Amino acid sequence: MTRKKLFTAAISLFVSAVLLAYLFTKTSFSDLTRTLAGIYLPALGAYLGISLIAVWLRAWRAKLLLAPQPISWKDIVLVTLIRNCLDDLLPARIGALSYIYVLTQRLGYSFEIAASTFAVGIVYDFLTLGPFLLLAVLAAGWGASGISSSALLAVAAGYLAATALVLWKIVPLARFLLRLYVASLKACKVDHKKRASASIEKFRMTITGLQDIRGRKIDALLFVQSFLIRLCKYASIYFLLGALLKSRGIALSQISFWSMILGVTAAEMTALLPIRGLAGFGTWESAWALAFGLMALPSGLAVVSGLGIHLVTNVWEYGLGLLGILLLEIPLLRERRARP
Repeated sequence: MTRKKLFTAAISLFVSAVLLAYLFTKTSFSDLTRTLAGIYLPALGAYLGISLIAVWLRAWRAKLLLAPQPISWKDIVLVTLIRNCLDDLLPARIGALSYIYVLTQRLGYSFEIAASTFAVGIVYDFLTLGPFLLLAVLAAGWGASGISSSALLAVAAGYLAATALVLWKIVPLARFLLRLYVASLKACKVDHKKRASASIEKFRMTITGLQDIRGRKIDALLFVQSFLIRLCKYASIYFLLGALLKSRGIALSQISFWSMILGVTAAEMTALLPIRGLAGFGTWESAWALAFGLMALPSGLAVVSGLGIHLVTNVWEYGLGLLGILLLEIPLLRERRARP
């Protein structure tokens, strides 16, 4: 590892250590282990099953975006598992770029196809967050302790409008970004270099890919797929939260689905931070606990539930991601060994 990467990892580890130390002042390690040991298995099974449905939906959307380029269900599911694993592992969501890497470096797709389908998928992921946020604010946030509901509603509505505008104008926006990119290369006097010229051409071809996708008139289907992906995500975490809190005497019917969405959104926004806890630990739980604390829920319960959810989801997604890497790499290793 380079010195810069080591420094970043050390900072992330320090952030995790400090925040986790603070969080454990609100609860205890034995309380966490007792909650995990008493996890309600039927609800845990619902979490696992719904999360697999979400994987299939995301793979289906990627397969649709890649058309008419063929890709097998096996390959696109493995790509999805790897992307889900690395998405939360690295800061600022750069782990999601593994989708592009696997498609280009392991499955032989061109960069522009991978990049254009990735960009459209990301925009739809952000777009479908808006409706859920609006509903969550109206159902759970209105009048909640410590929350300015009008401000939350305005933010949610503005976010939805902004993401819809980006999707509508994604091709002109990409062209504008290309002009900025070319101008920055010229300002640095490197636009004439081979790598710079190649990157500009790839950028242009990516825009062509975006045009092709928009020209296929599949926006409605993509939105439905993306909406269902997000619904499955929230539903799976809802069941996982119920599985954890069952041992604390709290039934699933007592948990507000919409309040949970606000908590998950706050926690996931920490992934956009350039510096955060290692694998998100510490920062994720802090945001979760803060969101639930603002809604007047016990701080100890908020911390334990956040730690439990983050641990279980990471173990599950990292396990599936490692399985995806192994299944993708084994055939390639066999091919290399068979070569003379």
